[in-house]
Amino acid sequence: EPWQNLFVETDDGKGYVSSVLPAGPGASPDTPPLLLVPPIGVGITRTFFNRFMREWVAIGAPCEVHAPDLLGCGANWPRWPRKFYAPDDWAEQLDEYVRQNIARPVVVCTQGGLAPVALEMWRLRRGEEGGLDTTIAGVSFISPPLWQVGPPAPAKSRRLQRAFWLLAQSSVGGFFYRYLRGKDGERIRNFSERNLFSEAAAVDDEWVENCVAGAAQTRSRHAVYSYLCGTLPGGAWRDDRSHLLRDLAVPAQVLRGDSVPDAAERLEVQKALVPMASCCAVVPNSRAVLPWEAAPDTAKLVA
Repeated sequence: EPWQNLFVETDDGKGYVSSVLPAGPGASPDTPPLLLVPPIGVGITRTFFNRFMREWVAIGAPCEVHAPDLLGCGANWPRWPRKFYAPDDWAEQLDEYVRQNIARPVVVCTQGGLAPVALEMWRLRRGEEGGLDTTIAGVSFISPPLWQVGPPAPAKSRRLQRAFWLLAQSSVGGFFYRYLRGKDGERIRNFSERNLFSEAAAVDDEWVENCVAGAAQTRSRHAVYSYLCGTLPGGAWRDDRSHLLRDLAVPAQVLRGDSVPDAAERLEVQKALVPMASCCAVVPNSRAVLPWEAAPDTAKLVA
């Protein structure tokens, strides 16, 4: 593969891996690097962006690309802690990664429901004095969830999130994760065909094998359950962040797959909520996993 794997040690003695792709010979030194944030799901790791990065090379690698695993994901560490990961946890990880390993603002490219991570990264550094004012030079939201329109909703209790999180940490949670993982990747393939891809035939062996390898470490279930429990009513992933979106003072892109119902209408609504919308588009022949299913078009649009 055209990228190198960088092992990053964390302050608590653990670590994760980031795939790093250098800029091409014709790249401008003024172009900010790209930070790819993978979605959360059974077996999903930084390899989610492999096909995108190959296409990035094919179009000349206009800038350097970094695709780190998120804490708690993948098989890079044998004993991930039993921890609830909220958007700010991964935002802090990525903010630190940018500061320590890139040392200049980046374009953050988030997939799906991980859009709050980019907004929390913006919250961390806006108005900071000294050093980098922000680690963000721009944002690309790929298949983001629908954002709230109108006045902020009152905060809801975390009770439901806590109840399901406790259940997820029991033996029932471990059994259910192994059930979702399945044998030989067939459940992963079936779920992907029904919910992620526009065409079942696009769910190829490489996709399934990557997910199976990523799900091999069962303690990665804590990250998956963090996201699932956090998206319940009152969960941390559903907190109102509309003020951060309105405050996003960098160019922002929104990409959606054309197989999503009312894709064009949804895109227009979301463009209207982004202060500095740029190069927003509906990507043909795709549904939810654009960097994999429609890698050539997605790479060109992000570039």
